[in-house]
Amino acid sequence: MLHSRLLRYLDEVARCGSIRKAADNLHVASSAISRQIIALEQELRTPLFERLPKKILLTSAGEVVINHVRETLRNHQRVLAQLDDLRGARNTMASIATGGLAADLLSGALTKFRSEHPLSGFSIKVLSSHDILAAVVSGEADLGFAFDLPPAPQVSVAASIATSFGAVVPAGHPLALQDSVRLFDLHSYPLILPTAEVKIRIFFEQACARANLTLKPTYESNNFEFMKRLVVMDQGVAVLNRIDVVDLHRRGLVNFIPLAEPTHGIQSLMVVQRSSGDLEPLPRLVLEMLKELLADLDRAERIA
Repeated sequence: MLHSRLLRYLDEVARCGSIRKAADNLHVASSAISRQIIALEQELRTPLFERLPKKILLTSAGEVVINHVRETLRNHQRVLAQLDDLRGARNTMASIATGGLAADLLSGALTKFRSEHPLSGFSIKVLSSHDILAAVVSGEADLGFAFDLPPAPQVSVAASIATSFGAVVPAGHPLALQDSVRLFDLHSYPLILPTAEVKIRIFFEQACARANLTLKPTYESNNFEFMKRLVVMDQGVAVLNRIDVVDLHRRGLVNFIPLAEPTHGIQSLMVVQRSSGDLEPLPRLVLEMLKELLADLDRAERIA
């Protein structure tokens, strides 16, 4: 690996077209730069610079080397910036206010984050939408992460994705390979629904009313993990949104099937922060992680 001092020498000489000018800019002796460049050329067995009477130019080999040098220097600066952030993140906590439906997704994301940043710590509170926004505004929470947070003064949406609900069936189910499923078709299978106060259940009942159908659940629960376990155990067909089952779908355990009927039931998963003020290093890193998570989920939503 090229020595970091030599990298700076090569970069400056290439920019200046002169060893003497580069030496002046770097406050070193021109002979020191010249010796290191000659030694590198001997090591690589090829000239990197064409020496002309009044300037030096990169050879073709020199162009290849200088591109590597500059990319290495850029990466070095990025690493230093990340280390500064991590030093600032030590011995601090990131506080996140989340809704119950997003909590399972958040727990998995933070587990992965801590594997990469083991000194990080978190304070997580599951709150109502109103209380999530209040916590972010007051500074009690650095970030909010939930479905369908209403607009609020002093709060900005850092990232969001839209998702719809549909039928979730185990792999190998008779409906698994269909592009869509009619509400009427769900009548033939045990139905697993969220409880009445959950927004997906409200959307589902509205869709049934428009289709003049009444579908009674075999199971109902406000715990989405319980509902998903029932599906994996082939105990019925659940009604959930696509994001809820991205991981199970990737593992080949379930299929998500959109409803054929218009559902008018789009939900938005979002991460919010205070509109004013800067985040501390750890919450800033967590925010970037959550943005990446939503982008990944959005790609999965489009592909699935």
